[in-house]
Amino acid sequence: MADHASTPTLVERLAAFSAGVRFDAMPREDVDAIARLVLDTLGCALGAVGCAPVRMLAPTMRAAAHGPDSATLIGSGERVALADAVLHNGALVRYLDFMDVYWARDICHPSENIPAALAAAEAAHASGRALIEAIAVAYEAQIRLADAFSFESIQLHHVSAAGFVVPLVLAKLWRLGPSETAHAVALGGFRHLTSAALVQGQLSMAKAVGYALPASECVASTRLAAAGFTGPLAVLDKLGVEGFDTSPGTASARRASLKRFPAQYTLQSPIEAAIDLHRRLTDRLPRIASITIEVHGDVCRRTADPAKLAPDSRESADHSLPCCVAMALADGKLTAAQFDADRWRDADVKALMAKTRCKPSAELEAAFHDRPARLTVRLHDGDECTVLVESPQGGTTRPLTDTQVREKFMTQAQPLLGAARAERVADQVMALDKLDDVAELCALLAPPHAKADPR
Repeated sequence: MADHASTPTLVERLAAFSAGVRFDAMPREDVDAIARLVLDTLGCALGAVGCAPVRMLAPTMRAAAHGPDSATLIGSGERVALADAVLHNGALVRYLDFMDVYWARDICHPSENIPAALAAAEAAHASGRALIEAIAVAYEAQIRLADAFSFESIQLHHVSAAGFVVPLVLAKLWRLGPSETAHAVALGGFRHLTSAALVQGQLSMAKAVGYALPASECVASTRLAAAGFTGPLAVLDKLGVEGFDTSPGTASARRASLKRFPAQYTLQSPIEAAIDLHRRLTDRLPRIASITIEVHGDVCRRTADPAKLAPDSRESADHSLPCCVAMALADGKLTAAQFDADRWRDADVKALMAKTRCKPSAELEAAFHDRPARLTVRLHDGDECTVLVESPQGGTTRPLTDTQVREKFMTQAQPLLGAARAERVADQVMALDKLDDVAELCALLAPPHAKADPR
């Protein structure tokens, strides 16, 4: 750590904060919020099993070197090297774009830390309480970083946070001291600054591993720090991060929003409005002459740029405002199955996209903070129909209920696991603090007939 006469760096302050997070001091509502987030995240991963990016990753998975290096691949039950499990499972969580989100000075999906925490906890045979502590540290670090600093402002992508946050998770589970933890964060953070090109223009498969790949590499850097390897402790200070809050507390998990639809969070309100319009218009859909979508200016910039007007990949389609609205308006829903079937390539969806105009609205921006949307459909006979969604369901002002979170999980998990096994997973997650060994939960994250690899 820094000399006692000097001011601690932000990395050192983060390490000290992490050391102070203890399950016994956590309010019950914080523990319950983390359980909900774990359930939602596992549902996102199970719903993505079999996706193309993860199929491509599968042949690269390595055998575990020893017992503490072994973790389970979600969906198959195979045990592989810890770093590879972090990569594989993290890509599953990210693929559907269905995970949680937080938005302040920067954007983040703090649930992307959960597959790393789960795999590391399994490898260490840690308890559910230890896992909850590690996830609490992750949410505090990433959400408070998003409050204080924007990677986007320096032409980087927000997944750059992975190198700073994941080592905190691993160090917490491995019970490293504050000095080793600080150097783990410095070693992970200095080399994982990611270009904003990750989500500019037509999107690539790299979106699925934007967080998971650096997270997996943090396994090595954290092990190096545990052995005494040092890193540049001033790395966050040199980036210009100021005003970072390191006061005690674990309430940040309650500040994250969940999604109803597998698409970017800024598209949740427009999609909700489009589904409402589908119900109102029913057989009048073929008579649509124009569609006007009013949203915040930054939503237009991010999701209605030229590349998003004609998406050529699944990754671009679920980040395209005109595309997601057209699919929802045409079908009265937006699901992963529609993306899997390339619904966005169909002629009727493309025709609706061609009739769509995206308009930044200063009025909405001034009146509503949480990503509102107003959709106006004009028919050929001159009739108009308008729907305003002030904030999306799943956001902090309209949170999903426990029942809705469980239903979302079951919808994604049941096709792979079967109803009984999926219910058992949900029950274990919602009582995570009672679990003596996280490995018991991980063993359930594959179909009953799957055979775990003896490695």
